[in-house]
Amino acid sequence: MASRTDRLLDWLSSRLNLTEIFSLLTSYGLFYAELDNRKPLRRALREALARPTLSYSRWPRVLGLMVVVLIAVEVVTGGLLALYYLPTPEAAHASLGTISRDVQFGWLMHQIHFWGAQVLIAVLLVRVLRFFVGGVYRAPRELVWVFAVLLLLVCFHLDLTGRALPMTAAAYWSTVRALEIVAAVPIYGSLLLFLLGGDPALVSDLALIRLYVLHVAVLPVAAVALIYLHFSSVRRLGLSVAGKEEPRVVGAGALKTHLANLAIVLTLLFGVVVTLAVLAPVHLQAQADPFATVPGVGPPWYLLAPFGFLEATAGFLPRGLAGLVLFLLFSALVALPFLWRGRAAGRPLVSWVTGALVVALWLALTFYGRGQA
Repeated sequence: MASRTDRLLDWLSSRLNLTEIFSLLTSYGLFYAELDNRKPLRRALREALARPTLSYSRWPRVLGLMVVVLIAVEVVTGGLLALYYLPTPEAAHASLGTISRDVQFGWLMHQIHFWGAQVLIAVLLVRVLRFFVGGVYRAPRELVWVFAVLLLLVCFHLDLTGRALPMTAAAYWSTVRALEIVAAVPIYGSLLLFLLGGDPALVSDLALIRLYVLHVAVLPVAAVALIYLHFSSVRRLGLSVAGKEEPRVVGAGALKTHLANLAIVLTLLFGVVVTLAVLAPVHLQAQADPFATVPGVGPPWYLLAPFGFLEATAGFLPRGLAGLVLFLLFSALVALPFLWRGRAAGRPLVSWVTGALVVALWLALTFYGRGQA
């Protein structure tokens, strides 16, 4: 005899396409199997659980779930901060002070929002590197790679657009240093600076408003859309490396294990972010003065390598030409599946050695850029 829950699901399924609604979860990593949208939810779930399927709660596939959880943390904490934040140069700093001092747990939400963004970018970098070393960019998974890299770039911009919003001295001049790097990049840099008012050395009233709109509306929508497309492609094609089949799970017991592992991931991530927020808080500094440069402030940590490249090549390359090199390198990163199709792309050793060299060069330029800041 059907339970009350089953009868309720059947009643709703006759009036709504619950299967199609629930299948959205499969595109954000929260359920690990594809559903047949043409069938009632209970039947579609039974069939999905009966198929041997790869779970996202096992390393290294869990990195995708970590991205979803961290973006959810950013959306929730950012929404709470937006209730009190005033996006004008005159009021932004004072509103952040109100959040930090007067709003109950406001300081914690601000710190979690900041550190959640840094952990998110780190996880995305590790995930893209894992895709490269594992050869996930090879056919037929070209779009899996493209969406993953684009998501990384969107999250770079999410952090960058939010960096100036507190209007503290360090945040302001870190944003200016980042915009100076952007200004060196042809086409892209010109478009972004035009959108922000044209002067990378001045975050004006209009620029702050536009940074705020990009940060809370445009870029989050782009990130959610890319996650949807990315996971949809992964659901269809999988992430298994050729010749190395991953263990598959099946049955209701596997679903319980998946949900339990998801809860563990959520707890651990939240614990890491809260620990960083409490033990390494970003203190509220003096209000920014656009006419008083703060020495020793560099661009965000993920832009130190491009900054180091621009500084290292300043003696023999025009800044515009060095910016063009950066533009071509990032474009090649996105288009990698369509550029590297030969035998070398199919050799694991080549991927490992190339990945190690790229990481070593990135770290070297990062340390050099840090020294030049």
